[in-house]
Amino acid sequence: MNKNNNPNFAENSIDAVVLAGKSKLTFQSLLPITYPSSYFYSSHPYAFYPTEIINQQQPETKAEFDYKAIIKIDGKPMVNYVMEALAESSYTKNIYVVGEEDLLNKIDIQRGKEKIKFVDDKGSFVDNLVEGGNASQSNKILFSTSDIPLIKKEHINNFIEKCSYRRDGDFYLAYYLKEDYEKNFPGVKSGKFYQLGDKFVKNGCIFMLDRDFLDDINKNKEFQKIISYLYDQRKYAWKLLATLAKCHLSGLALKYIFKKPPIEEAERILYEKIGFHFYGIESSTRTGIDIDSSEELQKIEEIIKKS
Repeated sequence: MNKNNNPNFAENSIDAVVLAGKSKLTFQSLLPITYPSSYFYSSHPYAFYPTEIINQQQPETKAEFDYKAIIKIDGKPMVNYVMEALAESSYTKNIYVVGEEDLLNKIDIQRGKEKIKFVDDKGSFVDNLVEGGNASQSNKILFSTSDIPLIKKEHINNFIEKCSYRRDGDFYLAYYLKEDYEKNFPGVKSGKFYQLGDKFVKNGCIFMLDRDFLDDINKNKEFQKIISYLYDQRKYAWKLLATLAKCHLSGLALKYIFKKPPIEEAERILYEKIGFHFYGIESSTRTGIDIDSSEELQKIEEIIKKS
């Protein structure tokens, strides 16, 4: 790791892209909760009591149900938490939000609106990645999903600062440790953690691309298919990387044949095989706690209200 910061990461020099493509929140099929109105019918058997139905909380409008990014959490659209955290970072210059522009334009932005610009949704993840990246001007481009409302400016600053010590990176991906997750967010559902070396890790939802790397994606259709596949498998990113690294073990790396290679070894092997510098950046758990279901939404809203 280089000891000096990269000049490209100077204060207020990074453009950020929020990928707020149209996706829905998953609602569990729950039976309605009923209870007997026994106060007025105390002399009759329970079976004849009228019941009141308590329905599961739903988004306020049909548009919200169809578009996860604008579902309100404690009265504020989910994407606002991400936009405002990015706008408050001392490293970000412009924020490009790629999504349903007609809906995003209607939301109220309380902080950092002077940095925020909207880019209309292009359909697929790769198309939105390229469209948002092309709208930006910086050499390094920070990307984020729209469904990580626990993230704060200090977590973004920390990620960017750590990236700045890896000058030659093409792709930087945040990850967090299982031990940190269990310590800070007990009871919050998480996907599977994967072992690399002596660490159990899970990928975050922020990453950074070098401009040249983005241009390569833009020009190469086969590369776009690979990126699209990796996005579909994003919950298993570290498992895929560890498997790829093990499939290409050299004679010097045979010591890892019966265990997972550490992150640094996986990075080295990947560079040798694909020619791109991929770096994992240890980050806050809050960079990776996303919302995919109504249960996760309720749990995260409880955390936000308490804080």
